[in-house]
Amino acid sequence: MYRSQSKTRRINGVAPFIAAFVFAALFCCAQAFGASPDLNLDSNGLALRGYDPVSYFSDNRAERGKSSISAEHGGATYYFANENNRDKFLREPRLYEPHYGGFCAYGVAVGQKFDGDPEVFVIVEGKLYLQLDRATQTLWKAELNKNIAIADRTWPVIKPIPAAALNE
Repeated sequence: MYRSQSKTRRINGVAPFIAAFVFAALFCCAQAFGASPDLNLDSNGLALRGYDPVSYFSDNRAERGKSSISAEHGGATYYFANENNRDKFLREPRLYEPHYGGFCAYGVAVGQKFDGDPEVFVIVEGKLYLQLDRATQTLWKAELNKNIAIADRTWPVIKPIPAAALNE
């Protein structure tokens, strides 16, 4: 019995090193293929599924942008409904970027990276939070301040990890 416990301790002692190796390999692969694990983008690098990030703040609604009015920022392409919105965004992109890279804010609070639906959102203290769907948004809003605090603590930990690695 003592021998078995000893082997278990050796295996448990190696587990953190294996986990670190797997994490590093996943992170490096994501970087090698140009994927940014901290942004929720489609296969073409489009953020917010093509919705205009400025419209959330100026009109309090999700408005589709036009591919002919676009801008690149931080490894993502954004579409805009009009040139004025694009110009506003380019002057101060941090004001308009979706929080948690556009991933579902409730998902972040529970340590996951789920797709954020650009039509299911809330703005709190000047930050755009997306949700997976309306049911998830209901959960998020039920304890809004608590969920934001948890997600704010969780995001720096999961930010560099590809969504596929978290959501297995």
